[in-house]
Amino acid sequence: MAQQPTEYTLRFRIWYGYWLEVMTATINRRIDLTANAVMLILGAGIFANSGLSQLFGAIVAIISGIRVAFQHGKKSEAARQQAKRYLSLINEMHNLSVDEMNARVNMLEEFDSNALSSLFNPARNRAMISLGKKKHHEKLSIVERLVSALSGGVPR
Repeated sequence: MAQQPTEYTLRFRIWYGYWLEVMTATINRRIDLTANAVMLILGAGIFANSGLSQLFGAIVAIISGIRVAFQHGKKSEAARQQAKRYLSLINEMHNLSVDEMNARVNMLEEFDSNALSSLFNPARNRAMISLGKKKHHEKLSIVERLVSALSGGVPR
C-alpha cells in the first residue's frame, strides 16, 4: 500500500500547483498581448508606402501562424481558471482533513496546464515562501530567472 502524503506535503503541492498555474497564465497572457501589439504595429506599417511592407507582411503572417499553432490566449485562460480552483482549495484547506485534501488535490492535478519547465523551480520557491519557508529555495538558472521575471517576478 502506498504511503499517505503528509499534511505539509499536500499543502506544498497545492501552493506549488497554484503558483505554477499563475505563472503559466501570466507568461502566456504576456506572449499573446505582445504578439497582438507587434501584429498591430506591423500591420499599420504595411499601409505606409515603404519598401518594408513585404517584410512586415511576412512577419505578420509568421506571428499569426504561431498564434494559431500555440494559442497562448487559450492556454492563459485555462491556467487562470485552474489557478482559481487552486485558490479555492487554499482557502478551504484549513478546514479539510488530510484525506479530503489529498482527494481534492489529486483531482485538481489531473487538469493542470502544461507549464514551461523553466517555471518549475520558481514556482517551487514561491510555494516555499507561501508556506513560510523563506530561507529554503532552489537556485535559479539564468533562463529560469528570465522566464520567472516575464511570468510575474523572481521569487526571493
